[in-house]
Amino acid sequence: MAGEPPPASAGDGATSADGAGSSSAGGRASNGRKPAGRNLPLAIASGVLLAGILLGSLAWDPIAVLVLVAAVIVVAMLELDIAFRSTGVRPATPVAAGAGLVMLFGAYAGGSAALLLGLILLVFGAVLWTVLGTRPEQVLATVGATLLIGLWVPFLASHLALLIARDHGEWIVLAVIALTVSNDIGAYGFGWAFGRHKLAPRISPAKSWEGAAGGLATVLVLAALITAQLPGFDLPTALLLGAAVVPAAIAGDLAESLVKRDLGVKDLGRILPGHGGMMDRVDSIVFTLPAAHLLLVALGV
Repeated sequence: MAGEPPPASAGDGATSADGAGSSSAGGRASNGRKPAGRNLPLAIASGVLLAGILLGSLAWDPIAVLVLVAAVIVVAMLELDIAFRSTGVRPATPVAAGAGLVMLFGAYAGGSAALLLGLILLVFGAVLWTVLGTRPEQVLATVGATLLIGLWVPFLASHLALLIARDHGEWIVLAVIALTVSNDIGAYGFGWAFGRHKLAPRISPAKSWEGAAGGLATVLVLAALITAQLPGFDLPTALLLGAAVVPAAIAGDLAESLVKRDLGVKDLGRILPGHGGMMDRVDSIVFTLPAAHLLLVALGV
């Protein structure tokens, strides 16, 4: 995830399966030493390139954004597929990918009903694939992994299509992603500077309550100063969006930490130089997109 602290060494109390210090909520080594970490200049360069591609697609056409998101979804699902297969579980990833594309492009064309259609296809397809091609003792593992991949990545990410289909949708999507990244950056800074009280020590030992508070403060300030000035926003809506983004981002980060711990991996991939895998970068965003959509629906915006 953008803005996460570099991995801590074993002496700093972080575990390799957790990403050793990745944090939306910010983190700090318990002994105060600065741990060895990723190649920060390379990570920044990769982040700037990704941001440029996103901004270019937003400025060009909503379909371009959906194509970009579809590519991200497929890569993230393949990363999860590889991680699961390393444990002997063989999810029906083609089923999840097909259902996911129905969710994404269907949500843009037909709204929330397409998400339900995609979910039905996901469940039916996972069961049929498993019944026809898997040993009986693998049924629960295969279906469960397939549903996890399909729900975690394309279902959550497809809420971007619902957002971008709104009036001023491109600005809404930009605001949600920018606030999510701002939370990561704020949590990183405050966590390293002030982090003392662990947020979820059994899941991700480097995350701190101070980092979480710093991320929230950063997001609310930027929401008030910048997001509130964007088309389709006013100050109350911008602040509420910021308040919704932060807990959703933390939940997304912790969810990935749980899965990585269970699978025994540090990163879910290496496709992004200095960052790790695609799923490592979008773990928070796939949670903040549906949070933003549900907030706007509740507000009647």
